[in-house]
Amino acid sequence: MNKKELINYINNLLKIEDFSDSSKNWLQIDNRKEEIKKIGYAVDATTYIFEKAVKENVDLLLVHHGIFWWFEQVLVDIPYKRAQIMIENNIALAWYHLPLDAHEIVWNNIWLLENFVNIFNIKNYEKERFAIYKWQEIGFGIRFENEIDINDILNIYCEKVDLQKNLYNFWNKKKIKSVAFCSGWAWDLVQEAKNKNYDLYITGEAAHFQITFAKELWQSILLAWHYETEKIGPKLLAEHLKEKFGLEIIYIDEKY
Repeated sequence: MNKKELINYINNLLKIEDFSDSSKNWLQIDNRKEEIKKIGYAVDATTYIFEKAVKENVDLLLVHHGIFWWFEQVLVDIPYKRAQIMIENNIALAWYHLPLDAHEIVWNNIWLLENFVNIFNIKNYEKERFAIYKWQEIGFGIRFENEIDINDILNIYCEKVDLQKNLYNFWNKKKIKSVAFCSGWAWDLVQEAKNKNYDLYITGEAAHFQITFAKELWQSILLAWHYETEKIGPKLLAEHLKEKFGLEIIYIDEKY
């Protein structure tokens, strides 16, 4: 697959121009190859991930968290080491942040929602957009008829989807009939979850003062952890490219 055509396809698929993002969604490190045959995918762009990409001999690495954010402008220390590994080994790096959270096919949040619906066999439910971040809706909320025991969220849903079990049931509800989903570090949307009267808000992580704020609101939250809620997006994107273009893909991630 021609590299430029592949990157342009991904950019158009994820509608990157529609997003105001602190990240730089696009090809972040180029290489000397014109053709891409093997893609690696991961959550984070780190030296230890890049070293695995070298061993796997990939042409392009797709990640959710890249190396250039708004605050990183120079290649020194760790940013230099990251770029050095990729450039010396002729591997390109592309990353997609909010567009990968918000896409209707290959995103993190729809995966969290659809698994919830399937695991609990929810037949009748209302789905709505949730989580307005920088003028874009990147999450979802659902309301359903049948009640779900909140302990089953931990013992069944988190187990099957491989999520962390940090539940803060500040609303003290034993049964729930509505859930909002937004992956990653989306703590600031807890107010929106409360305003829209969701029984439970599922996100990735929050700091101490953010959890105390949720308690003041009486808004129950499940912190399923950042990595766990966002590891599926790169996989879904890579699988989509494999199916469409016949590319070889490999998962080369490592949490910590």
